[in-house]
Amino acid sequence: MNFTAQTKISDIINYDKASIDAIASIAPPLKRLKNPILRKVMASRVSVNEAAKMGGCKVEDFARVLEPLGYKFENVDEQATSSSATKEERPDWLKAAPQSDVIIFDVRPIIEHGTDPLKEVMQKFKEVPAGKILCIINTFVPTPLIHLLQKDKAEASFVQNISDKEFHTYFLKKQKEAISTAAPVDKVVMHDAASFERICSLFTGDKRTAIDVRELEMPGPMQTILAELEALPAGHGLYIDHKRVPVFLLEELAEKDFAVHIYNIADGDVKMLIFKN
Repeated sequence: MNFTAQTKISDIINYDKASIDAIASIAPPLKRLKNPILRKVMASRVSVNEAAKMGGCKVEDFARVLEPLGYKFENVDEQATSSSATKEERPDWLKAAPQSDVIIFDVRPIIEHGTDPLKEVMQKFKEVPAGKILCIINTFVPTPLIHLLQKDKAEASFVQNISDKEFHTYFLKKQKEAISTAAPVDKVVMHDAASFERICSLFTGDKRTAIDVRELEMPGPMQTILAELEALPAGHGLYIDHKRVPVFLLEELAEKDFAVHIYNIADGDVKMLIFKN
């Protein structure tokens, strides 16, 4: 099989399942592909070039581990094989933006303390005015976050590779949409205790299904939640006790007609309510 920097990881895996272990051996972040659920979510969305950025490696590394399996890499050049995005031209919307339009949010200290920064990122993006830009500074390319925000919140995104351990991801927030008679539905909402209790009060008695996935090993939580949602009737809510904010689940649900409400109490204690829009 021939592949390029733009080939989807799913195409490579479908050709030969042995490629899963080969790609996972390149860098620790790519070991997620060995998880069947995460592989389903990631592989069809991520190209070789994007996976290289996620792993902090180069496209040549993919060629190195895949060629012994019969793959052939095409169009190898400096731009395609480099994991750096610094040579990519900034999009017009970013070049034209004054510095005052760019809100910087460095999530590295949050990650260093062992906490998932999704709650803070979603809140920060909510505070960004329409048409302005949020820049997330991270130690890796936050590919799941990019897909999640671009579903219905961000107009566009751009990743700049500053170094092997520093990536700046820019999100252009959509302009305010035209006034509609229908109330807008936010697919992912982060709550405090009071607002989460209010949304939960809409689903009581036999209108609420409760599950606890805190003790399940991966990919058990995601499998259980998706199975419950598959059978969830309209007008019913799924209440979930989780130990973390499941970013890959949120990305998967972004393509479906579900509203996700999250109350992140503390590390190891996350409450969620999911229902069909």
